[in-house]
Amino acid sequence: MRIVHLTYTLRGGAGTALRRHHEALREKGIDSQIVVGEAVKGDTPYIHCLKDLVEVPEAKARAFEALARRHQKRDGSGDLWASPESFGLKDTELVRAADIFEVRQLHAGGHRPFFNFRALRAIAREKPVIWRLSDMWAFTGYCAYSLDCERWREGCGPCPQLTTEPEKAELRRPDRDNSAIMWNARRKAFQGVPFHMVFPSEWLLEQARVSLLKDAASFTHIPVGVDPSVFRPAARQANRARLGISKANFVISAVLSNSKNHRKAFDLFADVVGRLRERQRTTLVIVGNVGEIEGHPAFEGLQIVSPGYVGDEAEQAGILSTGDVFLFPSRCDNSAQVLLEAGACALPTVCFDVGGNAEYVREGETGRVIEPFDMVAMSAAVQAYRDDPILAKAHGKAARRFMDQECSVKLQRQRFQKLYATVLAGGAS
Repeated sequence: MRIVHLTYTLRGGAGTALRRHHEALREKGIDSQIVVGEAVKGDTPYIHCLKDLVEVPEAKARAFEALARRHQKRDGSGDLWASPESFGLKDTELVRAADIFEVRQLHAGGHRPFFNFRALRAIAREKPVIWRLSDMWAFTGYCAYSLDCERWREGCGPCPQLTTEPEKAELRRPDRDNSAIMWNARRKAFQGVPFHMVFPSEWLLEQARVSLLKDAASFTHIPVGVDPSVFRPAARQANRARLGISKANFVISAVLSNSKNHRKAFDLFADVVGRLRERQRTTLVIVGNVGEIEGHPAFEGLQIVSPGYVGDEAEQAGILSTGDVFLFPSRCDNSAQVLLEAGACALPTVCFDVGGNAEYVREGETGRVIEPFDMVAMSAAVQAYRDDPILAKAHGKAARRFMDQECSVKLQRQRFQKLYATVLAGGAS
């Protein structure tokens, strides 16, 4: 069996999830291949850059790239002009030999669009297409997460995120809101296409059922997988000593994005931390390119350990394992990879009850799921773990068991294999 996956990148949460799945499939003898928009140094022969697979005259490629960049920056419609290579992908030897074509992340955030979503219809005429969504982008006109906006149900526009998200406001102007046009373009492109949709959370599945994708051929929930042999409780005190953290300190672990990322909510993280007591013996371990945080008033009196972006998974696990609790104040997420990684490292998690969080963090069992966006309650939940280390350890052990039993990469592979067999047999619902 050959599975060909399509994704923009193998970095970030969605990219990491695909890479782990790809490796698990190949270990089982399944011919898994990946087509990416962004080549990564050191990739294997099974990972192919779209531009290397489909030959397009240089002048044509440059013209379309300029159009895509211009329209993406102007009003977010760059996908309509993106990548003439997209339409030739179905004719490549790689895709012609595939049994199943599996789509992952098509949008590239603030980067140049890499694939024209209108090319999927032609591929679906010749191959079964499974589309595993990582967010809401496929059924909105602009955003990956609509937050509290529900205009995507009927057609989008005007888009509130063009005025509320600081990192987006720098790129696009509200008076050039093209979200309704893009929503309609997606509707036309996907209407009648027999996609087999896969969702890492029940929350996202239920959103899609009432979206422009409601007539897809099937809807399947497959939880994200994490490798419990890599993400596991590590030598906690040894890792603390290596990072210069006192063994007596209460350690809050977090994975954060830059401070302008509205959804990832650095501002809410700072608010929660700023309310904590007993600050002299508290350490923040922050993984990610969050930027300069020394001198932030919310972190006054706290020890800050900020290793930045950490690409090696074993190193990530070692750093996460120094914590007593994992703090995740995101405004919305589907099935954040870091929730699984923290749980597998036996950390209780404190998060908001948004998106798919409550499916991966069980309230009162593996952590605390707080009503959005009750900053006082979230800070109190973190403080409670400090006041009761026995409870923190019990919830951490329960989180580890849950990841072993429900969210291993092996289980994810088995669930996908079952879906592949069903789709090839003409089933799925």
